[in-house]
Amino acid sequence: MFNPEMIWMLPVSLRPRDGTEHIFSTVNDALDFLEADWSLRRGRKHNRAVQACRRALNRVTPVAIAREAFIDACLEAGMTVDVMEPQVIRSGSGGQRSIA
Repeated sequence: MFNPEMIWMLPVSLRPRDGTEHIFSTVNDALDFLEADWSLRRGRKHNRAVQACRRALNRVTPVAIAREAFIDACLEAGMTVDVMEPQVIRSGSGGQRSIA
């Protein structure tokens, strides 16, 4: 079954205990990491992340839910996670904001 790349709006930077840095910007990359490169104990949040990623690839679950489940699994495993957030820029008067 063909699954196109499902891109996250905001990438996730991950640093496992070995100190290497990985940046994940797609559901496919996260699922590959969870299934093939995960060397830690696989707990409830890991299983939830795998399921959420699979469901996102099948267009059953929003991509943002898969991203959050991936982050939760990594945090539970004790990895350092840098959640890249959008930059908020204030425009002139009126206090309106736009995402850069």
